[in-house]
Amino acid sequence: ALESNVRLTIGVIRIDSKKLEQVKAKKRNLFDVLFEEIERERVRNKIPILIIDEIQKLRDVYIKNGNGERELLKEFLNFCVRLTKETHLCHVVLLTSNTVFIERIYNDARMKETSRFKKIDHLSKELVLKWLQLENFTKGDIELIWDYYAGNISRLLEIIKIKEKGEALEEFLKYEAWLAYTEIVDYMARGDFGEEEIKQFESIAQEILTNGYFRFTRERREYLSVIEAWAEKEILFYEPLELRVTGNSRIYEKGMELLFS
Repeated sequence: ALESNVRLTIGVIRIDSKKLEQVKAKKRNLFDVLFEEIERERVRNKIPILIIDEIQKLRDVYIKNGNGERELLKEFLNFCVRLTKETHLCHVVLLTSNTVFIERIYNDARMKETSRFKKIDHLSKELVLKWLQLENFTKGDIELIWDYYAGNISRLLEIIKIKEKGEALEEFLKYEAWLAYTEIVDYMARGDFGEEEIKQFESIAQEILTNGYFRFTRERREYLSVIEAWAEKEILFYEPLELRVTGNSRIYEKGMELLFS
């Protein structure tokens, strides 16, 4: 069991109605207003931490000004640089489930020297073993669960509920792999991908099953759009620092095994 005595106080940036109306009327810049509020927190001897989840949703969104349109994502990154590198007012944490997209953020010249990429990974096999032993799973069952789910926390929580219901473990896991397989086949059949793109995905999947991962290199740059498309669907996972592609979770790799069986 994990225990912690840490207490967290979570604050929310509040913008009064007058300022908000000015922003809506385009009389004031939203980022300037946010900057003032964060600056006020710093004056109170607090170091704010600004957390933005699923930042990829700012992609392809544009805001209008007197000179035309500006990309919202670019404006937001400028704002982050202003908060951190230029004024040191606060820390900024950007989260995304799309690692192909985060590479664009990480490699941005304004961010690269002042930011660090951190992969929030699944649990290790050692931790999964300890946890599931506490839940009274046998070692044989744990090995089976690891083969299908690895360290995916949400799926491990699900399998604990399955055990509590008394359902057959192996039968349930095989069905989950079948669902992952049908999800992959469904995407391939929808018409979003051409024949060559499907062949590229199959090549990526075969290499993942053979080597444990697909190595992305400059010579393989024609695969990038396919990797990005399947990462968007959360079936592939791309780790930009190591240039490795795997299944987004182990169950999708089990689905890939059915694809070639």
